Amino acid sequence: MSDPSFIPTTPATHVSIVAITSTIARILFGTLTDLLAPASVGHHYQSANNSLSSLPPRGQFTISRITFLLGSALLLSLGQVLLAAGVIQNHAERFWIVSTLIGSGYGALFSLTPLVISVIWGVENFGTNWGIVAMVPALGATVWGVVYSKVYQWAAEKASLSRDMDDDVLCYGKQCYSSSFWAMAFSVWIGCALWVFAWKGRDGWSRRGIAV
Repeated sequence: MSDPSFIPTTPATHVSIVAITSTIARILFGTLTDLLAPASVGHHYQSANNSLSSLPPRGQFTISRITFLLGSALLLSLGQVLLAAGVIQNHAERFWIVSTLIGSGYGALFSLTPLVISVIWGVENFGTNWGIVAMVPALGATVWGVVYSKVYQWAAEKASLSRDMDDDVLCYGKQCYSSSFWAMAFSVWIGCALWVFAWKGRDGWSRRGIAV
């Protein structure tokens, strides 16, 4: 029989995991892109020289920054999928997996996005461009916070009616959050699809010779 006072995990533990993995991912992905991403002088210089001088020499092995960006986003969405699928429900000792995935994906995205912005739009207006992008997570946090709270409230009210307990405002089970995290994961996949379109689609960065 397990000790009822035993707590398999704590919020502080997972805040620490997210912070540590985020830091490691920023350093790791930043280093990998420095070593493996194609060299680029920016498309604004290409236009002036009318050449594709930013493209790496033929035969040189490179991995696009967008590939790293997509991988980071998929790490983030995988953590959300694990939550949405209920894999962690009643298994708090597994929650470190979610914290690691979300922390790694979050950190890598914030490391790679400024690099991609500077390559595509140049450093002249980098402060403005990055400032605009950096404000979006605040809006997203607000929107998804509202979505999560609405789903939780709906599930709590539905459960209390079924149990004939009108004063119970708490929700129990994956139905309290599953829809929210499926929607979050789906929004990440939409973002990935838009990145791929901007990169490889008609008149995309690749077709314009931008070595991103």
